[in-house]
Formats: sequence, structure tokens, C-alpha cells
Amino acid sequence: GSAQLVELRTIAMAFQWFSQVPLNLITDSAYVADITQCLDCSLLKEVNNVALLSLLKTLWCAIQARVHPYYILHIHSHTSLPGFITEGNARADMLANPAWVAPQPDKIAQAKASHSFFHQSAHTLQKQFHLTPTEAWDIVSTCADCHGLTAPLPSGVNPRGLKALQLWQTDVTHIPEFGRFKYVHLSIDTFFSAMWASAHTGEKGRDVIGHWKLAFAVLGVPFSVKTDNGPAYVSQKTRQFLHLWGVNHTLGIPHSPTGQAIVERAHGTLKCVFNKQ
Repeated sequence: GSAQLVELRTIAMAFQWFSQVPLNLITDSAYVADITQCLDCSLLKEVNNVALLSLLKTLWCAIQARVHPYYILHIHSHTSLPGFITEGNARADMLANPAWVAPQPDKIAQAKASHSFFHQSAHTLQKQFHLTPTEAWDIVSTCADCHGLTAPLPSGVNPRGLKALQLWQTDVTHIPEFGRFKYVHLSIDTFFSAMWASAHTGEKGRDVIGHWKLAFAVLGVPFSVKTDNGPAYVSQKTRQFLHLWGVNHTLGIPHSPTGQAIVERAHGTLKCVFNKQ
């Protein structure tokens, strides 16, 4: 339950235990102080919270059955003012705090011990021991038995080249300020981020080929080019051009802009430069 219910239960127990003597009750809970002072002359009605209704009934009955006087005093918690009242409240706070906290289990050590015996995958370790993906993969990658058997990580939808001219990404963006030449074709080397952009009057196959001719002359001929599934890139003329130059052509995932994330980011960089002119 909530902290207010626990405090209310404590007050009810105090009224029950000290029912035969006068009672001075000091609390730093404004909720308990207010509700206890008002409960003496209040009528209870049904509420949705069953636990709260039960505690209110218990406290109301304990107050109604009293023959000795009582007094409720509310003080501010964690105050530095001197006096025996604040000192007593501080002692009560210390008694309410846990004196000892059980040591938390080392999830990493448990996961390593389990993996050394069962050799679970990183995904299984992550779910079983509530690890982060990085922590789970570190355990699997450092296992000598699994190192030679684990399949290599997939390159993902945005692989990068391991050397210059190994892999390009090509796409087209629109810059209306260029007028008729608003179709800006851009190619970027995924290894060292060199890019070449050229403005054209369209985004058809002949425009793509014209852009690649300029890019090949400036940056060199790449081993492979990755594009989206636009009509200009899947046309017969484009495939023949790349085959003539000995360039492999890879298509991205249909309807997935994240497959061209590197060149899409280059579009943003290019437009940012133009806006500063």
C-alpha cells in the first residue's frame, strides 16, 4: 500500500494500545494529523479503497471508545530547530529507516556463470538476467567456447566500406532554390565520407547516369553502389551503365528510409551548407 496507509495504520495501533491512558500524539505527517483531528466528529461513507475504509473505521472506533483525553500535534519533518519534540521525531525517523539493506546480487557474475555452463545467446542472457544488450553481448563475445561457433554479426542496413571506393550510397534530394536544377543527386563514400553532388533537371535514369559520370571522374570508380528502389535506379539503362563500369549495385529495403541513412544525413549536411551561403 501507500505510505499514507502505513502511517494511518500506525496511528490506529497507537490509539488501541494506549486506550486506557491520556495520549499525546506527535507526527510529521500532515495527512495523519488532519484526518485524525477531523475524524472525531465525522461520518464515514463508503469509499472505493477497501483498505482505507477499514483503517478509517478502526481509527474511528478507537477514538469513539476513548474515555481519556488525547492531543494530536503536527511538526515539520527534517527541521533543525532545537527541542525535545524535534529530537523525538528524529529518533522516530531513524527507527523507521532500514538499519541494514541486503546486498544486491551481481547480475553480471550470475550471467557469466550461467553462460559458462549453458552457453545461452546474448538475447537469452539479456532477457533472463535483465541485462543491457551491450552487457549480454560482452559476455558472449568473451566466451572462448562460443567465440569460434558464433555467427558473425549482420552488417545491418547501413554497412560501411572498409576502404576507399569500396561502397557508396547514392540518392537524390530537392532544393527548390535551384529552379530547374532543383534535383540534386548526391553520392557519398561510406568509408571516409567524401561526397559529390550535382544538380540536374530531373531524377530519371539519364540524370543518375550523368551524376555518376561526374562522380567517377572526381572520386574514382567504386566497387559497389547502394541505392533505394526508385525507378531511376532499377531501370534497364542504369543496370547496363553500372555493368559496363564493373560496379556492383545493391538495393535497399523497400519503403525504408533508414536503409539510406548515411546519404540521407549527407543531404542534411549539404542543405545546411547551402543555407549558410
